[in-house]
This record gives sequence, C-alpha cells and structure tokens, in this order.
Amino acid sequence: MARGPQLALCSPIDGGPASPARREKREAILEAAIEVFARCGYHRARVSDIAREAGIAYGLVYHYFKNKEEILSTIFEERWSTFLEALEAVERRDVPAREKLVSVAALILNAYRLRPAWVKVLVLEIQRSSRFAEPGQLRAVGALFQGVARILRAGQQSGELRRDLDPDIACTVFLGGLELALTSLVLELARPDAAAGGADGYYLRVAHTVVDVFLNGLAAGDAS
Repeated sequence: MARGPQLALCSPIDGGPASPARREKREAILEAAIEVFARCGYHRARVSDIAREAGIAYGLVYHYFKNKEEILSTIFEERWSTFLEALEAVERRDVPAREKLVSVAALILNAYRLRPAWVKVLVLEIQRSSRFAEPGQLRAVGALFQGVARILRAGQQSGELRRDLDPDIACTVFLGGLELALTSLVLELARPDAAAGGADGYYLRVAHTVVDVFLNGLAAGDAS
C-alpha cells in the first residue's frame, strides 16, 4: 500500500518535517552525496554508498529523497542558490566593472579551493546530467549569465567598456574562459604553485589573468 506524502517525509525519530534534527540529517545526506559523487562518479555511486558515507541506514535516505537523481538536483539547486547570492552581492558593489569581474572570477575559482568535491560534482556530473537541461536548472544557470551581462552593460554605460560589443556574447566569452580554468583545476591539469604564493595567490592570479585577457587581449600595445 502506497504511503501518503506526509509519511514519506516524517518519522518519529526525526521529530517532524521542520525539526532541526531532520534538517541536519538531510544536510548530512547531501554532504555525503557530494563526497560519494566526487569520488565514484554519479553513475557508479549507489544510494547505499551515500547512506554509508552519512552514517545512516540505507532506507532512511528515502525519507528525504525519492532517488539518486533528486539528490543530485537538490545539490545543484541549493548550492547554486548560495553562489547566486554571492554574485548579486558583487553586482551591488559601487566599484568599477573591472573590479567586479575580478570578484566574479575569484568567486568562481575560490569555490574550488573551498569546496573541491562540490565543484568536481558540478563540472563532471551535474553539467553532464540530462536533468541539467530542465527549465528550472537552465533558469538558475541563466541567472549567472544575466548577472555578468548586467555588469558588462553597466561598464559600457559608464564608459569603462566598449559599447560596440554585445554584452550577452561577451559574457559567454568571459564565463567560457573561467569554466575552462575551473575544469583544468578539477582534472588536475593545472595545480597551484606553492612557490608562487600558494593556493590563494594562484587563484587570485588566475582571476586577474582571465579578466586582463578578456578586457585587453594578449597582443602587445604596439601590435598592428
């Protein structure tokens, strides 16, 4: 006999759908899933692996999530919303467009420094998931593009940036460079040089380089 939605969401042990214990356990499952997906890959990971990582019974996972796909979607939606809040804070700052772009680049790159497993799951698993193409997911990603495009438009209006370029197209160039920089870190094709300021210095240097190449190009000043 099928259980009603409330029975699927609550248990006497958890104390109800909104209890602190339930929220903590749900978060523990998500954190465990991030580690398992990063270590094993989404397709090879099993719900039992996530339960073991979280230190809970296998069946308890299904009190919180319908299946592995829902876990992956929730990881993206909740972690991405936090990232977008940070992006909005950058956008609100009263600083030049260049400084905002450096902050956006540093925000994206520092995400890997602070949460490498989550970024690995984002780059290698979520972006390649069929659910990533769903309208809600696309809107969430689109918010990043729209935020950067607004920064570029504001820079054009203030005279900092050229007005003859389409900010929406320029936005894809900027974020494309950052995505490849991030992917090179995830795949360990690029590694922070401990002799050159350590990880913090490396990520900031990458952020400045991406912005400098994006705004000024690679050609020397006297190149024809």
